[in-house]
Amino acid sequence: MGKGGRGGKAAKAPEVKESKEVVLEEKTNVLDMESKFMQALQREMGDVEITEESVREHIAKMTPEQRQRLMSEGKDLKHEILTNSEHDEELQIFRQEVNAKAEAAGLPVEKDGEHLGRKLLTHMRTTTEAPSYLLVLEAIASSSFLVKLAVEEAREGAPKADAEDLATIEAALRKLKVAGWRSEAEEAGRAPFVRRNLVLLHFVLYNEKIELAPKPSTQRALGELSQKVACIADMLFQYCLQNRWVKAALTVTELQGLLSNGLWDHKDDECRELMSAKMARQSLKLPKLQLAVSAADVEPGAAATIKVEVMRGHAYSDDELAAAVRAAAAGVPDEQREAVQPQEGWWVIAEGLRRKGKDPDDELQHNSLVGRQALACALDAPGMSCEINFQAPGNPGEYKVMIHVRSAGAVGVDVRRKVTFQVKEPKRIITPKPAAQSTATAPPAAEEDDVPALQ
Repeated sequence: MGKGGRGGKAAKAPEVKESKEVVLEEKTNVLDMESKFMQALQREMGDVEITEESVREHIAKMTPEQRQRLMSEGKDLKHEILTNSEHDEELQIFRQEVNAKAEAAGLPVEKDGEHLGRKLLTHMRTTTEAPSYLLVLEAIASSSFLVKLAVEEAREGAPKADAEDLATIEAALRKLKVAGWRSEAEEAGRAPFVRRNLVLLHFVLYNEKIELAPKPSTQRALGELSQKVACIADMLFQYCLQNRWVKAALTVTELQGLLSNGLWDHKDDECRELMSAKMARQSLKLPKLQLAVSAADVEPGAAATIKVEVMRGHAYSDDELAAAVRAAAAGVPDEQREAVQPQEGWWVIAEGLRRKGKDPDDELQHNSLVGRQALACALDAPGMSCEINFQAPGNPGEYKVMIHVRSAGAVGVDVRRKVTFQVKEPKRIITPKPAAQSTATAPPAAEEDDVPALQ
């Protein structure tokens, strides 16, 4: 028994040694990645000593090309730290540091993203429909990032949104039959802090319909709220893209446009007229887009491409462009005016359309994000174009993708178009039969159907 015990321990020794070697090798790889990143950083900075302050100052002065080059150098190191469980401690420290800096800078933190994600997931577990504006607004209004505003107001002597203004806004929302304010049942259960944020958010959307000149304290509250909502809405949009929640991402872009312009509905003609008037006051034109999309048939698992062409029916003339530049440069110091070049920015979002199941007991299948691209162009450009690249599904058949071109800064200007492509049956290779042992001459070469399917 004694020998057997010693033999068992001896048998495990090589495994322990091997495990230590693996850990040592992994740590060596990380150190090598870190060393390469620091060398790249030193090359970019020259002879300057690397300190936290000098790095921050240098990165702030980098060109976009330099930043992209440095980011690519650090990609392997970042991926290793985020995905390897051996670095859990480093990852925790990294997250704490990022959250602490975000909070100090007045930005939303990780727990805000988790809160918003839970709200959306609860919705997605019950339906494949896009989340409503109200659902997203309530999620934002109840985030700790915004609740802090209401909590600070509750302190004695702190400036706060005027109670009479809030009551007037609530009454107007009920009269307009706005979702969330149509009945006592819809209003029930909201915490006072959340209710305050939600009232102000809806006033931002419906201020054109609500006859109210807010008191200075309410205006101050609205200004602080709008600034923070813009920040957390952008965080939510990126969070949806990362999780491929395409319908939620589309809802967020719509809300961003509505909140930034103080309007309530992308499909309402009155909103489009108000949007046009708002843009005209800045010497801008309401966008008019036409969209053309195409996709070639592919084999299972192959690289697929959707080509997107966006024609701008509102391209600016030389005089219109000059007027827009003058308007954008108003208030800009003289020495900086030459750098003012207004541009349009758009999101191109590809939504994979799933086949709807007939069995109500089937598990919910949500449309998924196929790809996205950010587009920007000069105001006088006749059009824009991009490609959405992705891996084709593994099963042959017909597939449909909806291409959305979205603005987060304007209302009623979004366009979309569906594209269909086939994932074809993979082409076969006819394998030659082995030569018979009794035959002295080789058989003729077998014919090939074409290129084999990608594996």
